[in-house]
Amino acid sequence: MGKIKKKFQNLRLGQKILLSNLVLFVVPCMVLMLLLFHLVQTGANERLNSSKLVILNQIDRSMEDMFQDIVSYTNYFYCNRELNRLISLGDFENAYEELVVQKNIRSYFRESRVIYSNMDYNLRLLCDGGRNYSTEDDGSEYIDYPALKELQREPWYQKLGENSSSIKYIPAYVSRELRKTEDDSAMRAVRLIKNLNSGRVLGIMEVNITQKQVEGIFRGGVEKESQQVFLMDSTGKILCSTEGSLVQQSVEDREYLKKLTGFDHGYFSAKMSGRPAQVSFVTNGTTGWKLVMYEEEKGAVWTANRIFVMILLVAAVYVLLAVIMSVYNSRYIGRPVQKLKADMKNVYRGDLTVRTPVETNDEFGQLSLQFNQMIGRIEELIVRLEQEEEEKRGLEMQALQAQINPHFLYNTLASIRFLVEMDMGEQADQSLLALAKLLRRTYSDKREYIPVAEEMESLKNYLVLMENRYQDTFVWSIEVSDEVKDWLIPKISVQPLVENAIAHGFCQKEDTGHILIAAGAEEDDLLVSVEDDGIGGDLEYIRGVLDGREETRTNEQFSGIGIRNVQKRLQIIYGEAYGISAEHTPGGGMCFAGT
Repeated sequence: MGKIKKKFQNLRLGQKILLSNLVLFVVPCMVLMLLLFHLVQTGANERLNSSKLVILNQIDRSMEDMFQDIVSYTNYFYCNRELNRLISLGDFENAYEELVVQKNIRSYFRESRVIYSNMDYNLRLLCDGGRNYSTEDDGSEYIDYPALKELQREPWYQKLGENSSSIKYIPAYVSRELRKTEDDSAMRAVRLIKNLNSGRVLGIMEVNITQKQVEGIFRGGVEKESQQVFLMDSTGKILCSTEGSLVQQSVEDREYLKKLTGFDHGYFSAKMSGRPAQVSFVTNGTTGWKLVMYEEEKGAVWTANRIFVMILLVAAVYVLLAVIMSVYNSRYIGRPVQKLKADMKNVYRGDLTVRTPVETNDEFGQLSLQFNQMIGRIEELIVRLEQEEEEKRGLEMQALQAQINPHFLYNTLASIRFLVEMDMGEQADQSLLALAKLLRRTYSDKREYIPVAEEMESLKNYLVLMENRYQDTFVWSIEVSDEVKDWLIPKISVQPLVENAIAHGFCQKEDTGHILIAAGAEEDDLLVSVEDDGIGGDLEYIRGVLDGREETRTNEQFSGIGIRNVQKRLQIIYGEAYGISAEHTPGGGMCFAGT
């Protein structure tokens, strides 16, 4: 009793009011209605189930008519002596003889379509020696046939019996080889083909009975959309159903399966998808399979008994009025609390534009007013925080670019000084011109993002400077796909990667090095790679610098400052999912890729 009291206390205010009214008024009336419902439905269900058995027997007779049609259809081919002679022929002397036989057999197939125009079945003759024929084969296209040798290894074939020429019906799922060529089958009628003179087995005759054909028979018999019919074999496997999702499923409940297989016909109550239903079944005489109909119980069964109807109507009206009044009272009192709770949930999800209407001056009105004031204060604090974060981000970007600029200018000026000292005036002029273009494009332009084409043009000026500094040390090439030329990229985001390849990849390389800079699209992202065939480097250390696990080393050959700064810039702009990755190339060099 204490637990029930505790649970009642934990309910919302509206729920408490609603529950109290339901216990006092609705529950007694519902008990009375259930008793009446049981009395009325018990007698009515018996009559309904009897009528369902009549429907199933009609469907069963339709299936028997279909099976009889198949017997007549297959007899036309089985008893045709000329067709039997053509099938019995051994190896052909030439291809022409084989074509003549195929033509004659196709003429018999076309003739059968005229004679049995009301039967839309695909019949196939699978004969020894790999010779196969089909009523659908008109010679215009290739038809895939199952292999007879593979079929003969399957268990169902062994049960045909070479001394029998009768038709056997097998579920579609039991033959893996037949399923390779036709996947819309519900069942198949198979029959051995024999030489009419010697009785020698020539192969098998197979008729495909599709899901659509069997389902058409089912739907032609049912009277309501709520009635579902399926065909089940002796193992509990569903071969065909008006409910498509049940096909190839199994009746796994042993209690239901025992009821279905233990009797020739009958009906019982069951649960389908957790809902009560009535199940009726009969047994097909030809196959021994079960035809099953089930229908969910929608509610009480009304009869012509006026007393029952009047009592049920009065009880229903009483319950309806009690429920309406209970709901009204619970909403009238609990609505302000629920509205405030919903607004708080929206705020929790991030919507700070929510404001609760202040409709009264009572405690709920005061609570709503204080709630609105609190949300307004939170909005002000968030705006201030966003402004501070934006300023912080701008300062961090400026600091990162400031780390790159002195490093690059120092190396560039050193290379020009070297050219002047070596009396290489033409190269020095070329370097000064390249530096001027580079500085004007890179530092005079106030844009934070520039097109890929402009970034690569600045990179070309940088490479000219490096070529004049490291004479005959490396060659370079730039490849940019037309798709990404106009895509925007942060300034000075590729140059540090190229600088690393030149300064650290070729310092101890004896022959000429190569640098390939490529830019292209990878799905919806821009991928820029810088690949060299230099001496490589400590890959684990480089990855540690990129991940922030290793500190940069200013006094070593590879300091990592340049690529670390680029990595930080990309992740500040685009997020942690983007940045630079490093790999060794097959030639021993390094490949940096940035997305």
